[in-house]
Amino acid sequence: MKKLLFACVLFFISPSLFSQVNPNYHVEIVRDSFGVPHIFGKTDADCSYGLVSCALEDDYKTVMWGLLLSRGKLGLMMGIEGAKIDYAVQLLGVPDFIINHYKDLSPETRKLLEAGAAAGNDWAKKNPDKLIFKGLLPIRPTDFISGYMLSMALMTGVNGSITSIVGETMPTIEYNKDARGSNALAMNSNITADGNVYLDCNAHQPLEGPMSWYEAHLQSEEGLNILGATFHGAVSIFHGTNENLGWAHTTNYFDAIDIYQLQPDPKKKNHYLVDGVSYKLEQSRAKLSVNLAKHRDTHKFVLTIGKKKWWSIYGATYINKKGMFAIRLASNMTVKSVEEWYKMNKAKNYTEFRQALDIQGIINQYVTYADRYDTIYCVSNGAMPIRADGYDWNSTVPGNTRKTLWTKFLPHDSLPHVLNPKCGYVFNTNNTSYSMTAKDEDPQPLACQKNITFARWQTNRSLRFYEMMEGKTKIDWDYFLKIKYDAHYPKSVTAPFKSFDLEEAFHLDEKKYADIADAIAVMKAWAINRSGDIADTNATLVYKWIYGTYFAINQEIEQKFKENPAYKLDYFADGVRRAKAEMLRDFGKLNAPLGDYQRHQRGDVNLPTSGGPDMWNAKAGDAYGKGQRRIKSGESYILLSKFKKDGSLPEMRSVICYGSSNTPGAKHYTDQMQMYVHNQTKEESLSKDWAYKHAERIYKPGE
Repeated sequence: MKKLLFACVLFFISPSLFSQVNPNYHVEIVRDSFGVPHIFGKTDADCSYGLVSCALEDDYKTVMWGLLLSRGKLGLMMGIEGAKIDYAVQLLGVPDFIINHYKDLSPETRKLLEAGAAAGNDWAKKNPDKLIFKGLLPIRPTDFISGYMLSMALMTGVNGSITSIVGETMPTIEYNKDARGSNALAMNSNITADGNVYLDCNAHQPLEGPMSWYEAHLQSEEGLNILGATFHGAVSIFHGTNENLGWAHTTNYFDAIDIYQLQPDPKKKNHYLVDGVSYKLEQSRAKLSVNLAKHRDTHKFVLTIGKKKWWSIYGATYINKKGMFAIRLASNMTVKSVEEWYKMNKAKNYTEFRQALDIQGIINQYVTYADRYDTIYCVSNGAMPIRADGYDWNSTVPGNTRKTLWTKFLPHDSLPHVLNPKCGYVFNTNNTSYSMTAKDEDPQPLACQKNITFARWQTNRSLRFYEMMEGKTKIDWDYFLKIKYDAHYPKSVTAPFKSFDLEEAFHLDEKKYADIADAIAVMKAWAINRSGDIADTNATLVYKWIYGTYFAINQEIEQKFKENPAYKLDYFADGVRRAKAEMLRDFGKLNAPLGDYQRHQRGDVNLPTSGGPDMWNAKAGDAYGKGQRRIKSGESYILLSKFKKDGSLPEMRSVICYGSSNTPGAKHYTDQMQMYVHNQTKEESLSKDWAYKHAERIYKPGE
């Protein structure tokens, strides 16, 4: 690859500009007209201090959630449900691992974490009444790592693995007594009409809560200059765009977690056999605090309990009625995700970015990348175990031999990836790792991947993308936006993340199901265009069918589909029957605009919105009001970047689902909602001059 030459612009600013409460950090915060914090510091650590300070200012409860998570004290905030999470955190050994491996991080990364802790402690001193748990003080640098590790664990499905073991639903082994939603799109000059490089960064996350997005711009005199989104309380940006490049994350699906059944030693209690050698289970107790008060701001009714936990050479271990079971996953084996993201933030070109990915601290997530040098790249990224042949890694595996005890991961170049395809585009919509560009340029399975089970499904979004690209040799920016905001299902509706096709639901026989012939007619009328447009009067009944019937399908029902095709049609028809009854109950008719049903609501703002589950314009919601749905996940943060051939700063447009603040009544609590529902975006920039020109407020943390 040719060496790339570029110039870095350093900003030299008078120290007096950065004077503030904490003399160790020199930060100035510029809030633009939408409340987005542009954080300027001398050092990268200054920016981390400012980022945590701003997150606390805008949503301290979510930051507190992450800090309580790290201490195993969520039970104080969430009661019994929080205590369950606390047990999982302690069972997985996360707190001890972080303490023991904190020094694995580079000095530069530790400075970011130290800055985050300092920001938290400074905030707590000024806001003692908002501190949910006084024992949290002093906040420590290690407290910020748990959120990184556990968000990765959750995205690989560790909650399901723990539930299966505790609930005794995992497959078991009979031992011989003698002897277990998001979009990203990048295009380069091979296909863009203007020769520029386009990037759509659009992860689908919950709209609120610990896994929701927080937008910020970080710029330091040490070369950091990036705008994008992160989780509340993180010390860097998770995905976004800097002066030279940008990337988006989408969740990939592969078997990242293994469940082992240990072989008990019949001669020794709480011992297990591995290759004939007896090992003792390490036993301890998780300390759980459960707040039983109706209002969790009081600690008058806190119950402290202990629950046993175990550890084996395979990892976190649990004993139930079926035996001893261990969970092994990469996310509780590294603290390096925070370092990897930091280096991605700082990367100046593809080579530096790839070096960051080699850390393999981010143990899952696709990366869709673009830069101003016309490079595009997509990889099904992660820490994928190198597993031994001869075992069924999709089921419970033997925990009585070191042959199953994996310790290494596939090198990054062995993961499914595409670099600069001739077609000029790469994409991911949570579809299979072997489909990320034009079909004739997709990556093929490698022999080294044979013990990694990748999902092989397409999603409605991936199929729809291919439809929209048919016959296209050049794409302009307007068509790029048309793809991004598309609100249609493909010609044949698949069942995302399910093993069957639901297309038959739109071809039911009105004569066979005469009592719902009128509703079947609505289903068929919708299927002509398959639209999620806000004004579509057929979509509402279809969406009620999707939520009430499709989402209710489980493994037992799927099995019945396979055994009896007639049952499948009757099941679909029963769903249409229920949807019809709901339409008449809620709207008094079978046709009502989708916007009357699907709502984007917060506080006193309640708006109709387009899109739908598994569309590019992704929206999914919970029951709300009289027969309506309130959007809770999907389109949560959108960042659209254009890298221009002239080498100037990238053009950037963004929108977040509600606003920059999560404080009810605040000016920026709901001020982006109108843009959000109308598929509009706001201008953002990496330019310092731009930030000051659009400043609504300029201040220093603590003021």
